[in-house]
Amino acid sequence: MAVQTQGPNLFEFSHEDTKITYAPAVFGGEPRLIYSGPMGRHTFSGEEVHAVESARGLEVSVTLDRVSHLRTITLTLFVPDVELDGEHEQSFQTVGIHSTARRSMRGGAGAALTSEPLSFAGTARLIEFRAAEAPVLL
Repeated sequence: MAVQTQGPNLFEFSHEDTKITYAPAVFGGEPRLIYSGPMGRHTFSGEEVHAVESARGLEVSVTLDRVSHLRTITLTLFVPDVELDGEHEQSFQTVGIHSTARRSMRGGAGAALTSEPLSFAGTARLIEFRAAEAPVLL
């Protein structure tokens, strides 16, 4: 017996040497994001994945690196609303932002924010989860 959701439950993104897989909270589970790219390999889940609805779609952000309170590197992806129209897969194009916030050790005005826009090729998928069948005694 197959269990289906209303829309895609797995999103894959690629940009040059960066590969990202995002699974929103489905079936009562936690959201999960897997990143592989210039900043290494990271897996984020639960509260480490920040998702906010915006006019552009769902904004999903994670903190890739944090050096105390002096430097924070984040990645934000824009996950568009995708309709699968009876299919199990749909390609799309979207954008993301890789940003670095640096704070001055001396305090006061000295903070700097740099950001780099990224263009992603994406694929939205509907993955069907099958309920486990009861064991049969022979």
